[in-house]
Amino acid sequence: MTDPHWLREAYADSAITTLDTGIAQRNLDLAERTAALLAWHWPQAGACLDHGAGSGLLVRLLRDRGYDFRWRDPYCANLYARGFEAQPGTHYDLATAFEVIEHLADPLQTLAALAAEADVLVLSSELLPATHNRPGEWHYYMLDSGQHIGFFTVPALVAAARRLGLQLASDDRWLHVLGQRVPSPRFMRLLRKRRWRHWLLRHNRRATLAWSDQAALQACIDSVSVHGVLS
Repeated sequence: MTDPHWLREAYADSAITTLDTGIAQRNLDLAERTAALLAWHWPQAGACLDHGAGSGLLVRLLRDRGYDFRWRDPYCANLYARGFEAQPGTHYDLATAFEVIEHLADPLQTLAALAAEADVLVLSSELLPATHNRPGEWHYYMLDSGQHIGFFTVPALVAAARRLGLQLASDDRWLHVLGQRVPSPRFMRLLRKRRWRHWLLRHNRRATLAWSDQAALQACIDSVSVHGVLS
């Protein structure tokens, strides 16, 4: 589809609408779910990408949990993950794109590009409910922001995954995984349970990257102070 005519106005002030008051809690929740996914299914994961990363809060949260996430967002400033931006030509073990596909006029194009640079894709986008899904009945339309333009069902996501030669696993609500090997339906259901996630993460802790990140950033600052250029 062509871009809806109102998108320029919808994004005129910011890529993040002022109506998104759930952004902090959502990032906390997604960081926990992503860490649980990685701990159980991809414990050896190395470099990971957060595409459409916004302010970088999720990248910082996941680095704090010990995962080497990198930031990328062409429309937002990186506030919380400066120094850990994605570099062109890098291949990633896993890429996240949280609250992204509902903003896109051609989501398959973006997913294809991500699938070319990452082995596993993890998406969040609330599924279109079977009932009470008309404007005024379902909050996810976000009509006053004008930024949500695509809405998905599990069959639609399965079809997209197949177009890319991938499988799909969904929690049937919000979180979706695309890859050659994906979690079981039972795991995806368990992932919705906070108590189970906490148990899993207690038994699969990684050393935080917070302090090594700080040391690396301090070394960059010191290099600038001494040499006058960022080396």
